Amino acid sequence: MRDDIRRELLAKLKADFQWKTEKGLWLRGGKCPDCGEKQVYTNADSPWVLKCNRQEKCGWEETVRDRYPEIFDTWSNRFQKTRENPNAAADAYLTDARKLNLMGMRDAYSQEWFQDQKRGIGSATVRFPLPGGSWWERLIDQPGRFEKKANFAYGKAYKGQAWQRPDVSIEDMAAADSIWIAEGIFNAWALEQAGQRAISAMSCNNYPEEFLKQLRAHIAASDNPLRSPQLVFAYDAGAAGTGASREHVKLAIRQGWKATAAQPSGEDETGKVLDWNDLLGLDRLEADHRAEYLWFGKVLLAKDAQEKAFLIWEKHHWTSFNFTFGNRTYWCAIDVAVVQEKIDEYRKSRTRELKDVDASVEAEIRMQASREALMVEEIANCAFRVLYRQRDDATDETRFFLNISFPSGKRPSVKGDFTAAQLRKASNFEDRLFAFGGVWTGSAHQLTRILQQQTPDLPDVRPLGFTGYCRDAKAYVFGQYAVSGGRVYKPNDNEFFQIGKNALKLGTSERLLDIDYDADQLDTSWLADLWTAYGAKGVTCLTFYFASLFAEQVRGEMKSFPFLEMHGLPGTGKTTLIEFLWKLLGRENYEGFDPAKATPAAMARNLGKVGNLPVVLIEGDRREEASHARKFEWEELKTAYNGRTVRARGVKNGGMETFEPPFRGAVVIEQNEPVNASRAVLERIMSLGFDMSNFTNDTKAAAERLEQWPVEKISGFIVHAARREQDIMARFRQAFAQYEAELLALPAIRTNRLAKTHGQLLAFLDAIRAIVPLTDEQQAQTMRFIVQMASDRQLAVNSEDPIVSLFWERFDYLEENEAKGSTSGKINHHRKRDEGLIAVRLNEMEARCAEKRLQLPTHSELIRALKTSKSRRFIEQAMVNSINDNVGSVRCWVFHDPSRATGKSS
Repeated sequence: MRDDIRRELLAKLKADFQWKTEKGLWLRGGKCPDCGEKQVYTNADSPWVLKCNRQEKCGWEETVRDRYPEIFDTWSNRFQKTRENPNAAADAYLTDARKLNLMGMRDAYSQEWFQDQKRGIGSATVRFPLPGGSWWERLIDQPGRFEKKANFAYGKAYKGQAWQRPDVSIEDMAAADSIWIAEGIFNAWALEQAGQRAISAMSCNNYPEEFLKQLRAHIAASDNPLRSPQLVFAYDAGAAGTGASREHVKLAIRQGWKATAAQPSGEDETGKVLDWNDLLGLDRLEADHRAEYLWFGKVLLAKDAQEKAFLIWEKHHWTSFNFTFGNRTYWCAIDVAVVQEKIDEYRKSRTRELKDVDASVEAEIRMQASREALMVEEIANCAFRVLYRQRDDATDETRFFLNISFPSGKRPSVKGDFTAAQLRKASNFEDRLFAFGGVWTGSAHQLTRILQQQTPDLPDVRPLGFTGYCRDAKAYVFGQYAVSGGRVYKPNDNEFFQIGKNALKLGTSERLLDIDYDADQLDTSWLADLWTAYGAKGVTCLTFYFASLFAEQVRGEMKSFPFLEMHGLPGTGKTTLIEFLWKLLGRENYEGFDPAKATPAAMARNLGKVGNLPVVLIEGDRREEASHARKFEWEELKTAYNGRTVRARGVKNGGMETFEPPFRGAVVIEQNEPVNASRAVLERIMSLGFDMSNFTNDTKAAAERLEQWPVEKISGFIVHAARREQDIMARFRQAFAQYEAELLALPAIRTNRLAKTHGQLLAFLDAIRAIVPLTDEQQAQTMRFIVQMASDRQLAVNSEDPIVSLFWERFDYLEENEAKGSTSGKINHHRKRDEGLIAVRLNEMEARCAEKRLQLPTHSELIRALKTSKSRRFIEQAMVNSINDNVGSVRCWVFHDPSRATGKSS
């Protein structure tokens, strides 16, 4: 292992495992990720494999290549190609990523370059020449970016050929006891390195006919023409490899070869599918290990279920066990009494023939009796395996996901979820399996035995009830992709993301985002049209959408994240801009939802279904009648500003628990009129207005071009931003303190909260330049616009709503014209008026104004606006014992005006 790779690995290993002992050749006493004990060890000089010392109870092991793939993902940048060493990156890849010894192999490969012409991306490759004039190459620089990780020479055939090490001759092959035929070149090289003669067929679909003809011709011309090495078809695990192994073994036997198969694991084994190169890295390719793999191959070749059952019994001598054959599930049992009867019967027969039965004959009799005494029955017309456990602590629900495979050619395999009750009770399991097309005919005992084997080491997968950022896992989960620590993940074969110790998946079938991500390309050519169409306003909204991708991180550090309001008359371009910004995040044909039309449950779900994504409320201040009981009020959003729950609901479990999810997103308000709410709400909202003052033919054309951008071209923006999380948050922190101080220093801004919210937006305007190429002039204009937003907001916070001002003007007029000394007819019903309290009946107020022909806003406008009253603060709507005679208790709107307080009560 190269020194720089080793040093980088040791630094990560030290941070992750905190070794007790770091002396000598071994690192010991690291904390095991599975059992939690301080038992992990590895070789300090060559830390290829991490193992837990509790092999009987735990048995955890992992290669550093699997644990830290980012170190083994890009090679040509780290190891530059030079004239002296043109294969620098290829050498490093083979030794440090594949653990292959280059001795005798330097001339077997070269370092080349692959270029994807359509996407404009490339990668260094390791290329191997093949017999017949073809070649094969493996991409070594982030191969996950490409459709294929390996390529063959276009138009050049390798059919019937096989690759072998250049330092291994045909004589060496002919003299071998066995030749293992692997698929990949790295697998054949790994087997050779472990001391086993091997060749690569390059594909399980390529029977090495030409190689075998050459081998047979050489043997025929040798001193021992009757000699024949055994062919071991050691293709990869999986349907294609196992099927080809069976076919090629039969073909080789028909051609006169001794042939068998080898597999790295059995068909019924669990865990990650490994190949021979993986096993080399795990130090599990020695002779005793290969004997085990040959047994797996023998089981693979069993001609029927009875023969497979016998092979399993012969190895383990279990009295009963389950197994699968041809994607059907069987149960095998052996009755000791029946075995003894058959032994006695065979012994009598052989005694008559041989007179004496020696030990070898006795063993043969016992084996034959046992074979015939095996009772095999089908218990399911399919094969099933429990893949993982999904546990939702919030709802106290656990589900198990099974892979269900059917006999070849009948139907594709499916994945289905089962509850604990459906697994534990055979009748429930039978019903649930039947829903997927499977039929269970076994007993409860047999089902329990199968589950005992399959469930002890299941991964625990956490279902997320929202799309986006999970703060405790420090990971973004978008559906097709997940991002954590700058690394992009794709779902594994079991459809969840394994991110370090965290196994995560979206817990809902709803997929909000459809992202097309290219690691090497981020198209920002739309920026020119955004600037032409919307100018600084457009960049401000873009910056807020970008900032929303880090809302949870900001709340974690600063305890709050602001809201954005976009208001203006219809036709001013708000919808076009919002829909375009959604496309950057992978959501097409979506604008937002109207809280005035949503039930409380729907409102709670919309607010809780995303993390680090915007929640857009459209036309949220309309007061239309709705079928649900309660209207949405802006005051409800105050807790969302701090990331606390907005609405809670009960948990359906018979207890008193409630489910109170935190608000994880960012609020965008889009409507025609500005929000009218209390000062506390207005201070949380950054507001900008849209109009048609700068509308031209150029802005119209630019906006139309924005509408036409296909989502697949720009949706990768969200992944690129999430990947740069560390850099972006560092830029944000550095800029925020400066901008907040500068805003507070302005005479126009006197509120700390306004300086904080607009300072956060300015800081993200700095940070967005990490991925969006804003010019200095564009940034400067947008900064000036945001500062003006803050100043305008300060004026709005301080000023009274015109509706409220008119209301109090009418109130004061009516109160001034009341009869002096009268004990009835007073517009203020409160008995504690000398303490500055005011109690007004709205219907009465409206009726008196109508009598005097005084204009007053509508009832719905008054209900909306009066709660925002600043000079006379709204307290509550309550029953008040009226100061007027013969009135009693009446429902009033209660306000407090300190300027009216005299210190005396009526």
